[in-house]
Amino acid sequence: MSIRNQILIQNLRFLIYSFDFQINSFNFAHETQMKPLFTLLFFCSFVINSAQKSAPDSLLLILSQTNDPDKIIQLQNQISEAYQSSDPSQMQKFAKLALMNSKKSNNPIQKAKAYQNIGISYIILSDYDKAIQNFEASEQILINQKNPSKESQEILAKTLGSKGIAFSEKNNYAKALEYDFRAVKIYENLKNKLQLSKIYNNIGVIYNSIDDGKKALEYFLKANQLQKQDNNPAVAVSASNIGLIYLNQNQKTKAKQYFDESLKAFEIHPNARGLGELYNNYSRYYISENQYDLAKEFLLKAEETFISIEDQFGLSDTYLLLGEIYFKENHPEKSLEFAGKSLEIAKELELPETRMKSEKLLSDIYDKQGNQELALQHLRNYNFEKDNLEKIINEQQRLKTELDFHYEKEQLEKKETEMRAKWLVILGFVVLAFVLVGLFFYFRNREREKTLMLQKQLAEFEHKALHLQMNPHFVFNCLASISSFIMQNGKEDAMKYLSKFSKLMRLTLEFSKESSIPIDKEIEALQNYLELEQLRFNQKFDFKINKDSEIEDDTAIPSLLLQPYVENAIIHGVAPKDGKGFIKIDFTQKDEQLICVIEDDGVGIDTSRELKKNSVNVHQSMALDISKKRLKTLEELENKKVNLKIEELKDENNNSRGTRITLELPLNYIND
Repeated sequence: MSIRNQILIQNLRFLIYSFDFQINSFNFAHETQMKPLFTLLFFCSFVINSAQKSAPDSLLLILSQTNDPDKIIQLQNQISEAYQSSDPSQMQKFAKLALMNSKKSNNPIQKAKAYQNIGISYIILSDYDKAIQNFEASEQILINQKNPSKESQEILAKTLGSKGIAFSEKNNYAKALEYDFRAVKIYENLKNKLQLSKIYNNIGVIYNSIDDGKKALEYFLKANQLQKQDNNPAVAVSASNIGLIYLNQNQKTKAKQYFDESLKAFEIHPNARGLGELYNNYSRYYISENQYDLAKEFLLKAEETFISIEDQFGLSDTYLLLGEIYFKENHPEKSLEFAGKSLEIAKELELPETRMKSEKLLSDIYDKQGNQELALQHLRNYNFEKDNLEKIINEQQRLKTELDFHYEKEQLEKKETEMRAKWLVILGFVVLAFVLVGLFFYFRNREREKTLMLQKQLAEFEHKALHLQMNPHFVFNCLASISSFIMQNGKEDAMKYLSKFSKLMRLTLEFSKESSIPIDKEIEALQNYLELEQLRFNQKFDFKINKDSEIEDDTAIPSLLLQPYVENAIIHGVAPKDGKGFIKIDFTQKDEQLICVIEDDGVGIDTSRELKKNSVNVHQSMALDISKKRLKTLEELENKKVNLKIEELKDENNNSRGTRITLELPLNYIND
């Protein structure tokens, strides 16, 4: 038997007999009037509230004892919802009261809910245009919420689903699906599995009603999966429905699997109506396997179940199946009996497909019995019912084509949106890459410019250091001393002095070409300089230069760096001292640093400052200042720490005993 448009007839039966709105159970049954079926379908899924609804009388009692305006509005909406299963006029009355009061108190949530309830009441009253108007008013309030709460999102999803009901009643299934899918998106974000399972079922119903079993199965499976997770009683009915779709697709193994799952679920969650439909489905399975005895066993169980709850819908199906089996087994009398019962119920309940199949079976039975007159009469009836059914099927096919178009359009728009989003992401990455590359080159060029500037500054300081390296007084005194030696016939001393002077000048000129020199060359230059100063100051001081054995010969030191500090130790340290002075220069290595210490036992820093007040020391001040700037530039250029420390040495009586200059340089080596 075809399952086209057989969804949710069980909801109709369930509503008639038990009024239990919490179970969204539906089965495939016979085709009947389309609108009532869909109305009940969506009511069971959307417009029925949760267990918080109380009977109208108890809510009315609470309302009569309440003075809080907000509580009154809330109760009026709850009373409206409580009346939806029994009195749509009362439902509308209390919803309108809630709407009026919510406008006064400016309560947007209850206002949206009131519009929603009014819309639902109009659906029940079959005024679908007014229903849609109220749902749109509710929707507009909710989508304008700046920071929507979970409650407002739940109400919006319910409004969209209810709006879908109204469009389905107007046979606008494309619009109905549009609002269903919007509701799905909200419920998915809210992770509301219960409502999701219901709306998935409803989407499946729409697709199945237009004979699109593939899409119907897709959504029924989604619903079934969620029902299993939540241990929802509706899982038994949905499994039975899924099994029937698989059976009609000739996937018998899967069909039997879901029928068995359904039977186990009904044992946990009893539902006579759903169980009776499952027995009918089992019989269809065994008929397809030509196991007629097993099929009849299940049909007899179905008959017993349906009679116990006075379910004529299920019995019409059961009797037709029994009539077909007895006809195949060559029992025309029994087949005639059950075919007649099925036709009688189908006429009473206006089930066109069942009427058509019953008329065909009766025609075949009478033809087999040789009663051509009755056979022909029922054949005419069959053709009439077939024509009527074909009109319905053609309409369904038209709707299917329309929905397929809208579905494909939606999928195309979705792909285009995803493609645009993909290209936007790619474009974003490209722009980001360009920005990062631009920033990289910008900062690299900036660092390069900074390095070039530092190198230029360093070169300038080195050039200035060269010009200031030889104190004019020192040069003049050296030349005067040489001249004196010659006048006094001290030719050997003059030659020795001149040799040291020329060597120092040559080294100074050589060093000026290099930014760094080997440490031994620096020691040699300092040795020459100190010896010349000894001659200049008539052996006023002694000196000693020490180099740690751990220091490699190719250890580098900035050229012309230490001479100004040594000169300062001579001129402002040991020269003003009473008696002979001593200068000691030590080179040591610690970790990754070269440590240079220049120590004298001269007059000390404080005494030297007093003496400077009455003397001209511009050259020396400039030389030391340039040396300090040179050290700072060197520190920035190599990005390594350079430390300069000048301290006065004190004895145990706190008297000055000289000055110590400590210079810590990063350890570098000469590149060959």
